Amino acid sequence: MNELFLPYLTAGVVTPLVVALMVPGQSEARRRVTALMAAGFSALCFAVAGGTSGGVAVEDPVIPWLTSGPLTVLPLVFYALMTVAVLLMAPKRDADGSFLAGVLILLGGTSLANAAANLGVMTVGWWLTLVPFLAGMFGSRAGLGRAVWFQVVAGVLLTVGVVLLKVAGVDGGLREGGGVAFGLLAMATVLRKGVFPLHAGTMQLFERGPLLPAGLLFNGHLGALMVARLELEGLTEAGRMVMDVAGMVALAGALLAAVRAFAERKPRRLLALIAVSQASFILAGLATRNMAGVTGALVHWMVVSAASMGMACVLRAVEVRVADALAPAGPLGLAVRAPRLAVFFLVCGLALIGLPGTLGYCAEDLLFHGALESHPLLGVALPLATALNAVHIMRLFGVLFLGVLPKDVPNVPDVLVRERWALSAFVVFLVACGIVPRLLLATAVPAAETMHAETTHHGK
Repeated sequence: MNELFLPYLTAGVVTPLVVALMVPGQSEARRRVTALMAAGFSALCFAVAGGTSGGVAVEDPVIPWLTSGPLTVLPLVFYALMTVAVLLMAPKRDADGSFLAGVLILLGGTSLANAAANLGVMTVGWWLTLVPFLAGMFGSRAGLGRAVWFQVVAGVLLTVGVVLLKVAGVDGGLREGGGVAFGLLAMATVLRKGVFPLHAGTMQLFERGPLLPAGLLFNGHLGALMVARLELEGLTEAGRMVMDVAGMVALAGALLAAVRAFAERKPRRLLALIAVSQASFILAGLATRNMAGVTGALVHWMVVSAASMGMACVLRAVEVRVADALAPAGPLGLAVRAPRLAVFFLVCGLALIGLPGTLGYCAEDLLFHGALESHPLLGVALPLATALNAVHIMRLFGVLFLGVLPKDVPNVPDVLVRERWALSAFVVFLVACGIVPRLLLATAVPAAETMHAETTHHGK
């Protein structure tokens, strides 16, 4: 394997973890800037590592179990930039030293998992992302017991599955592993992503936990990353069967979650179900194992992350302005006072369900064509679940921004300057890449080609 000239990956992973130790002791005026600089530096390091790799897998010269390749370069850069946006959007009442340190640990853990050269290192990164929630860095853990323990159980299943694969044979254990190990990994994936009907932990994390960190944890998509890595390394016949079942469960879960959302009225719970439903198509797309389906899944990965995180940022901004937004008794009518927030929310929501002219349309078109080739049920469930989620997005938009403005709603401010930068970045990404999809496909297609080639080779 080729080696990077400088330890860009080490710097990108370690910097946010080191700065996380420094931020709580800094003054209120400096700590947000320090956290932003750390996240931005990580994004720069990952971008340089990907740009100098020449489209092939390369390893870090200092820590050789950190690698960057076609599959990981885009998630590494994108997640770091998304963290920058979240740090900008975080309200002042949230952004204390502990909160900012927790977000940086989330970035470090997710980056470590993405850049891991093997499943053992990825497991360490997986557990590291849970540290801020287990340590209460985002506020009180009251009411989060089930949500946190769902993630802990997923981590235990992952750890046991990886150990069984390692014990099972050589070559990382992947080629000799049995169905039990792959079954544990599949269960860990379903729990981590909150695939319906095992969605209770994710919903509780969104509803009762810190919304922005919950969105970052969810949009790390480490479950999808693990499935992609397993497919890339090559699966046994038992492993293929287990992952096919996981793909079918995700497919059914996407549709059932969209139906279940009709019973929800609280904005946070409704947003959680929409995100869970749309994110389930990532796993289903990876299970198609053809170029169109895998490419669509990788692009949809970015769409779900940007769009759902943008919606979560707007929802949190609304909550700090209007207390009734947590459980509104009726339409809040905030479009009158905050029209820019309304536009940002609507664009992100429509991109999530594939509005033409946005990146979501490209992703769902690729997923649909991939499904017609090897997984016809996905071709039925995808448009149906997406249509139902479009209804839910408009319901949520109507509750927050349409209707007559209640008399007791104060003169709330529209989007602030720092919020405008963050939300504009989400919208520009979703629209610009939708109009010129080659900007993103130039990175996604090589990763899909690599996965397709390895899957075809190992399947022979």
